[in-house]
Amino acid sequence: MINIKRFSITNIISRSYRDHVRDGETLKMLNTMILAVAVGMILFTANGGAAFTGLASAIGTGEFAFGMIFAMPVFAGLLQLYVSHLVEKTGKCKRMFMIGGVIQRIAWFCVAFIPYVFPVTQSRVFALIVLVTLAAMAGSFTNVTFLSMMAVVVPIEIRGRYITVRQRVMTFVSLVTGLCIAFILDNAPGFLGYTIIFAVGGIAGLIDILMFWKAKFPEVRKDSSEVTLFKGMKECFSISKTRNYMIFWMLWNFAAFLSAPFGTKYAIDVLSLSFVSIIIFGQITANIITVTILHRWGVLIDRYGSTPLLMISTLVTSLSAFVWLFAVPGNIWPLFIINIIGGFFWCANEACAASMQFSHTPERGRSIALAVYVVGTAVSSAAAMAIGGAVLETLNPIMKELDLTVFGTPFDHYKVIFSVSAVLRIAVVLIFLTRVWNEKGYTLRQAYKRFFDDTKSRWQYEKRRFRFPKFWK
Repeated sequence: MINIKRFSITNIISRSYRDHVRDGETLKMLNTMILAVAVGMILFTANGGAAFTGLASAIGTGEFAFGMIFAMPVFAGLLQLYVSHLVEKTGKCKRMFMIGGVIQRIAWFCVAFIPYVFPVTQSRVFALIVLVTLAAMAGSFTNVTFLSMMAVVVPIEIRGRYITVRQRVMTFVSLVTGLCIAFILDNAPGFLGYTIIFAVGGIAGLIDILMFWKAKFPEVRKDSSEVTLFKGMKECFSISKTRNYMIFWMLWNFAAFLSAPFGTKYAIDVLSLSFVSIIIFGQITANIITVTILHRWGVLIDRYGSTPLLMISTLVTSLSAFVWLFAVPGNIWPLFIINIIGGFFWCANEACAASMQFSHTPERGRSIALAVYVVGTAVSSAAAMAIGGAVLETLNPIMKELDLTVFGTPFDHYKVIFSVSAVLRIAVVLIFLTRVWNEKGYTLRQAYKRFFDDTKSRWQYEKRRFRFPKFWK
C-alpha cells in the first residue's frame, strides 16, 4: 500500500534538509516558517512590485513623493532598535510577533481602499505614506522577532540549504502571484484592480501570521540585569567581523537603492511598457531562473562561505545596471536582460545576506545586533531612495535641456541615476567587501582555488564515467 504522507507538501519542501534535523518540533517549526511565508508572499508581491508602483503613480505621486513613499516607512524601521531591546529584556518573542504582524497586515488591507475614501490627490498620497509607515512600524516587531527565532531554530549545518529552499518557495509563489496581478491590472478598470490586489494580499498576510498561532516559539534568553540598548549596539561595532559586515551592507544598500525603486517606474512612465510586459519579462523571468538556480547557491554557501560568492554576485549585478543605457521607449529587451542576470545573481545576494545575519552576529545580544543591521541598512536604503527621488526631480528639466544621447539612445535623468548607482556599487564591493570575514575560514583566494579544484575534479570524474562511442573504428 502506498504511503500517502510521503507525497505531502511539507515532505516535498523539506526533503533537502529534513534528514539533518533530529528534533521533530524543530522540523515542524522549520516547515511552518516556509508554508507561512508562501501564503504571505501574496501580500509581499503586491506591495513590493509593479502593483504598488502602479497605485502610487495612479493616485498622482510625483518623483520626489514617490521616493518619500519608499523612504518614510524605512525610517519608521528605527523602532526595531527598541523592539530588539524589549526582546532581550522580556523574552516575549511570540506575543510581539503576533501583534505586530496583525497590525501590519491590516494596514496593507486598508491601502486597497485609499482611492475611494480620499477624493483628492494630495490626501491620497498622504494616506498612502501614513498607512505604509504604520505597516513598517508594526513590521518592526515581526522582523526582529522572526530573525531571532530563525537564528535559534535553523541548524547551522543546513542554514544555506534551508534559506535557499525558503527563498525558492517564496519565488515560486511570487511568480504565480505576479502573473495574476498582471492579468488583473490590465483588465480591471480604474482603481478596481489595485483594490482587489491589496485586499486579497492583506487577507493572505493575516493568514500567514495566524499560522503561527499554535506554533511553539523557541525561548529567548532574558538578560534584564545586564543588557541595555546602548551596550548592545556598542558591542556590535566592537567585534570586527560584525562591524565590517554591517558597514558593507549599509553602503551596498545605499548604492543599490539610489536607483533600484525607480526601475519599474521608468519602465511604466518612460518606456511605456504594459504591466503584463513588465511582470512577465521582468519579475516572472527573474523568478523562473531563481527557482531553478537558487538551491545550488545554498549548497555553495554551505561549502565555501558567503563572502566569496557575494563578491561575484554583487559585481555582476552592479554591471548589469549599465544595460539601462540602451533602453528606448517601447523596447522590452533591456528590462529582459537585466532580469535574466538578476534571476541568476540577485538571489545569491539575498541568500548570502540572510546567512550572514546569523553567522556574522554575536550569540549574546543577537536580537540587538540584528536590529542594528536591519535599521542600519534600512536607513541607508531610505536615504538613498529619498536622495534618488530628489536628484531625479532636479535633473529632469536639466537633461531635457541638454538633450544628450549615449549609444544612439536618449540619455535622460533616469539613466544618470542608474549609472551613478552602478559605479557606487562596484566601488563599495571592491573597497569594503574584501574586508568582510568569511564564516568558512577561507580567504577569497583560497575559496576560489578550492572551487576551481573541486570543479576540475568533478569534470574529470564525469569525463571518466561517460565515454563517447568510437564510431570511426
